[in-house]
Amino acid sequence: MSDTWTVNYLPTDGGRITGKLTVGQEEVCFEGLYDSSNMEVIKGVFGAAASFAASGGSHAYLRDTDTEFTIKLPRSGIRSAEQVKKGLMKKAVVTMTDNAVFVFDYGMLSPKKLVAALNT
Repeated sequence: MSDTWTVNYLPTDGGRITGKLTVGQEEVCFEGLYDSSNMEVIKGVFGAAASFAASGGSHAYLRDTDTEFTIKLPRSGIRSAEQVKKGLMKKAVVTMTDNAVFVFDYGMLSPKKLVAALNT
């Protein structure tokens, strides 16, 4: 069984990609739907790819084409997931065993259930 949330992926070099984050038993999969930042779409997608490469990427799979943006994180590679709050904005921060960090913004909604699912 898996659970799905609509969240924003925040690449380390900026931007915001809105998509669906599915937490399954074997992997966590983010399927990007569109660039929701103020940056150009191409810069957002390629910037995310660059930040992925800079973060290590050994425990994650990134598929980036002209029409798709996907991140797959194996559950066995997740060291921790925690909720981080800054003002009204709340985020789920996933840290991999190779210290790569993936940040998913949940806006003003509480990511408690998302973080709990990631840590299960």
